[in-house]
Parts: sequence; structure tokens; C-alpha cells
Amino acid sequence: MNSKVDDVADDVKNLKKDAKELAREVQADAHEKAGELSQKCAELFNSAMAAAREMPAVAAARTKEVAATTDDYVHQNPWRAVAISAGIGLLAGFLFSRK
Repeated sequence: MNSKVDDVADDVKNLKKDAKELAREVQADAHEKAGELSQKCAELFNSAMAAAREMPAVAAARTKEVAATTDDYVHQNPWRAVAISAGIGLLAGFLFSRK
């Protein structure tokens, strides 16, 4: 009976040792994954910041493009542009006068 109790005690000690080793391995893997995730987050943040820095230039280019297109349209259709502007002015005046 003593040998069975000793065997169980040895098995419990081995299990405890294996569990501690497994916990160390999991902790090391988690630390490694956290480092990878942190690096990926930093890369995404830097990419977003670069895109945000480009936004004013892109917006300015788009605004210039729209202004040029509008200018061309007005020069080609002056009366239509006047009618559209008058309609928008009337609509805006109507909407603001209701408040």
C-alpha cells in the first residue's frame, strides 16, 4: 500500500511540475503575442497618422477639381447656373425663415 501511495505522491509532484512548466510556456507565448500585437497596433497607428497627414492635400486637390468643374459648367451654361443658384437661394431662404 505504501508503494501505491508513494506512486500517487510522485505522480502529483510530476503533475505539479508539469503544470508549472506549462504555465511558464503559456506566459512566454502570451508575452510574445502581446509584443507582436503591440507592434501591429503601432504600425496601424502610424499608417493612420500618415493617411491623416495626407487628408488636407487630398481635400484641397478635390476642392480645386470641383471648383474647376463648376467654373467650366458655369461658363458653358450661364443661364442654367443662374437659375440653379436662384433656386438654391430661394430654398435656403424658405428653410431659414421657418425657424
